[in-house]
Amino acid sequence: MKYLQLILMLFIITSCKGQDDNVDLNTTWYEIKKQGNNYSIVDCGYEGEWFKIVNDSIYDHGIMEDSKFKIDRIVRKENSVSLYINKKEEYNITWIDRKRGIIKKTSDLEGNNSKYYVRKSNLNNIKHVKGTNKDCITSEDFNETKKISTNDKLSYSANGTWKLNCEEEVANISIKGKNAFLVVLFNQIYIEMVETKRYDFEKGIAYKLKEIPDDLGTYGIKLDWKEYVNDKPIAYIKIIDDNTINFYWYGFYNKKTNKREMTECQFNQDSNEKDIVLKKCSE
Repeated sequence: MKYLQLILMLFIITSCKGQDDNVDLNTTWYEIKKQGNNYSIVDCGYEGEWFKIVNDSIYDHGIMEDSKFKIDRIVRKENSVSLYINKKEEYNITWIDRKRGIIKKTSDLEGNNSKYYVRKSNLNNIKHVKGTNKDCITSEDFNETKKISTNDKLSYSANGTWKLNCEEEVANISIKGKNAFLVVLFNQIYIEMVETKRYDFEKGIAYKLKEIPDDLGTYGIKLDWKEYVNDKPIAYIKIIDDNTINFYWYGFYNKKTNKREMTECQFNQDSNEKDIVLKKCSE
């Protein structure tokens, strides 16, 4: 019965009136790279990432491993579809260009990082470009990954205090082991976070709110903190090198409303750039 309900829900999604084109998720989607308004397939000499939806299942092909998930439930929004593989983790699919068959996929399994994909039937319309060492996994990377798989552990650390500008900025994140301290909003919200998951393929670490903070200003004290303490990641870092990380702030997840709140932090306010790049200021 549940299988039939999922098929029916997908059929409703693909047949819904008011959409510019029929939405067909039951196909294979291939990863593409976005540069400005252009999209391309990066040719690295090996099979790239793709995922496939077949009725109530998702087949996810990564560079190093494959996964299969059963769809637990489907939530349809205005221009997106959320495919939940359990009560919390989801594949959120948003249409970017229906005519060209391009979507954006955001997954809790990948630290809520967004990637772009093209529908199989539109694959030949996407330009192919030769990948560089920055885009592709080299033989050295592959051998190192094999070692990691054998040892079942990859050692990397972001310990230290990180800022946009070590000389001037007050916003910072301090990391020690699996714990992190973050200035969300200067003079208002200071929180402690705890590591929740690592993504070894890009040296990424996801963090969730550890507890209701004590150090709050007049604005911060009004927020619904008891609903924010849950297992949803609120921040993500990607280690670039020993002195540089990329920082992503998702906002607090309200488990009652199932929505993100406070989706900008002090780093966003202090930076004019879309991507938050932090420098290590002290150990």
